[in-house]
Amino acid sequence: MAEETYRVTWKHVDTGKDHVHVQEFRDIDQGYDFYQMMQRDGYCYQVRWRSDVEAT
Repeated sequence: MAEETYRVTWKHVDTGKDHVHVQEFRDIDQGYDFYQMMQRDGYCYQVRWRSDVEAT
């Protein structure tokens, strides 16, 4: 059975343009809430939401 993984990636002004932060979630609601929070953060940019299927 496949399990869905939701991934939020972003860049932060303090860590520079070459460092990409990654946070993964198994719960879509928690992941999307985090994604929206990062979009509103004035220090974060290039915030992306992605859904991947992992084989378990």
